[in-house]
Amino acid sequence: MSIDETKDPVAKAHRKAPPRSKQTNRLIPWALRPGNTILVSVQEMFNRFFTPTLNPLYYLGAITFLLFWVVLASGIYLFLFYDMSSHGAYESVRHITQDQKYYGGIMRSLHRYASDGLVIVILIHMAQVFFSDRFRRYRWVAWVTGVVIIPIIWFEGISGYVLVWDQAAQVMALIFADILDILPINSEPIPSYFLTNESVHMLFFVLNYLHVAIPFLLLIMAWVHCMRISMPLINPPRQVTVVILLSLLGLSLVKPAVSGAPADLSTLVGQAPVDWFFVPFFPLVSGLSLSPEMVWVYGGIGFALFTCLPWLVPEPKKHKQTGSSVTQCVVNVDLESCKGCVLCQQACPFEAMKVVPRTDGEPYEQQAEVVPTRCAECGFCVNACEFNAVSMGEWSKSAFQDHIESLLQPESSGNGSSAKPSVIVFVCERSFDQEKFFNPKKTRLAHNEEIASMTIPCIGVVSPAIVDYSISAGAKGIIVVGCRGLDCHYREARRRLAFTDNSSISYRFLVEKMDEPNVKIMLVSPFDVDSTIKEIDEFNELIKSNNLA
Repeated sequence: MSIDETKDPVAKAHRKAPPRSKQTNRLIPWALRPGNTILVSVQEMFNRFFTPTLNPLYYLGAITFLLFWVVLASGIYLFLFYDMSSHGAYESVRHITQDQKYYGGIMRSLHRYASDGLVIVILIHMAQVFFSDRFRRYRWVAWVTGVVIIPIIWFEGISGYVLVWDQAAQVMALIFADILDILPINSEPIPSYFLTNESVHMLFFVLNYLHVAIPFLLLIMAWVHCMRISMPLINPPRQVTVVILLSLLGLSLVKPAVSGAPADLSTLVGQAPVDWFFVPFFPLVSGLSLSPEMVWVYGGIGFALFTCLPWLVPEPKKHKQTGSSVTQCVVNVDLESCKGCVLCQQACPFEAMKVVPRTDGEPYEQQAEVVPTRCAECGFCVNACEFNAVSMGEWSKSAFQDHIESLLQPESSGNGSSAKPSVIVFVCERSFDQEKFFNPKKTRLAHNEEIASMTIPCIGVVSPAIVDYSISAGAKGIIVVGCRGLDCHYREARRRLAFTDNSSISYRFLVEKMDEPNVKIMLVSPFDVDSTIKEIDEFNELIKSNNLA
């Protein structure tokens, strides 16, 4: 049932043509916007095929951990049967691959393909993090450690290929030795270890030691990589895990990893296959005849630039806070109101809120404190605080509630009429381009001034308590518009507030899970604003019809 606008001229007067749909995230630095548009397009294409819940592009970090465990488990198995000498290495790998029937060859192939997959996923993950602007400011530690992990994994892969000791490993080892020889790590020239088949024995011992030790270094780096993230996602969904494992197993059966001819330093190898996942630049080094010095110069410059990207990419222009929108701003704690509870700390996605011993002599043992370098200015802590002690710029929980009350009051429009909205919509500022979505005051939708509106940093700001307050303030219906859950800029897992009180009862508030007929949650595509507007209008008509009935 819908309202007949011919019988309701006031409603018709408030109707305008909806804004045209486009995708331009103005919170993304201008230098990243073209790449961000392509990234979101690919994500949406995957969403149509896999659904947003199982889209593998939303689990790249977790998939990296999964592939690492596969590499580690298969590597342990291979090490049990591997001969660490240069004389027996090739034969032991051949024995594992061919003489252990299927399982040895499968384990070797799993080790190989999971390693290649690890490189692919890490590179895609870094591209996604970069173009979605999730590498700067409070996320710089994760970016820098991620960049450092890349050469460590690269060296681990190179050493693994050399330990097979076939002709491809021989070519790779000779090029790698020339590149490493410039470093003051050995009294003798490193290429001298490859003069004869006997001289390479000691180097094999060193490579075996490093190949076993590096995974433990990677685990430490992974811990540092995630240390500033609350509730990091390190396990993909079961369905995604099963598909990945079955794909690796199928590839291992269809195209098993095998060795080439055995290495022989007394002969010169003409051509050898190249692994384009771990050594894509070796042919480039050979083709351009780059000296080891230039390899280190170019590589060092590239690594330094890549590492410093969080400080090289310019900040986007920041919007000033107005009386009609909650935008990013500095978070402060009012100690006079702070009771030292942990709600703000538990709501924070990046551990920017911490509880410390009291400093102002109040009778409470603890107080909340903001770590500015970690703060994402998401606003989760503002409405999580039950004592109105946390604010973001001019916004506190009470100011948030007061603004909701003002939005639900009649407002004079351009044609002189006044409308009291029955529906209020909270819109995440990152969900889609909103340049023409709101009226100039940003208090109503531009195409329908019957609907009150409020811009927020993330829908995690809207707790069920805020929903209840909006209803008590006069709203008949509430719409919450946010990004795809797993693509949330502030981490989907932290859009909830979880804590345990003194009676050991666990509370978990998640607005997406509210099953109320007058509350509509919309996790939208930035490319499909038209359907979003249509759903909002339909919900508004439904609320009005139910209230008029």
